[in-house]
Formats: sequence, structure tokens, C-alpha cells
Amino acid sequence: MYKRKTIDRWDIMGNYGTEWECECSEYTLKLAKQRLKEYRENGCGLYRLEKHRELIEKGGK
Repeated sequence: MYKRKTIDRWDIMGNYGTEWECECSEYTLKLAKQRLKEYRENGCGLYRLEKHRELIEKGGK
């Protein structure tokens, strides 16, 4: 059986007029979309999602 070597991480990026900065990170798309919606409703900047992949750490190494 195939086992993934990476895990997906979704970063919520915010831009307040100068550059894009990471506001927070989530490990499921559903939670990331929920956070993005919250930021867009309550924030005053531009927001987007970025997908990144992280290596899964092997236990003890």
C-alpha cells in the first residue's frame, strides 16, 4: 500500500498594501477555506490561499 511522504499545508496569506504575509496555516482544505472566509469578512486587506507540502517526519529520526 502506498504511503504519502508529504502532508498538505494551506497558508492564509494577507496583503495590507506592501507584501504578502502568512497570517495562519491549516492542514485541511475545509478549515483553510473557513479561515479564509473569516479573514475576508473581518479584515481590511486582500487574502488568498497558498498550498505547500511538508515532509512527514519519521518517528525517532
